[in-house]
Amino acid sequence: MILTTSAGDYPIPPEVAQKLPTVPPLPDQGASDYRQQVRDFEHWLDAEPSHTIDFERLRRWHTVQEERAVSARTEGRPFVVTDDGLE
Repeated sequence: MILTTSAGDYPIPPEVAQKLPTVPPLPDQGASDYRQQVRDFEHWLDAEPSHTIDFERLRRWHTVQEERAVSARTEGRPFVVTDDGLE
């Protein structure tokens, strides 16, 4: 698995990947069936309260990793994907 950030693409270590919640891909705005993708995603979110929690955990994790990657790039140091933000 690869994490894509504005600072670059980084491999996600297996021990981090196994902790990530399973969430379907976000709707693709350029897709011809975008509206259907939105409906399907909203249906998935509404199907179980845990889905919303999982989505928020993944979103927060990605935000934290984005910030850490940008900071590492700015400071000229290597960046390694962690589970920071999944709490």
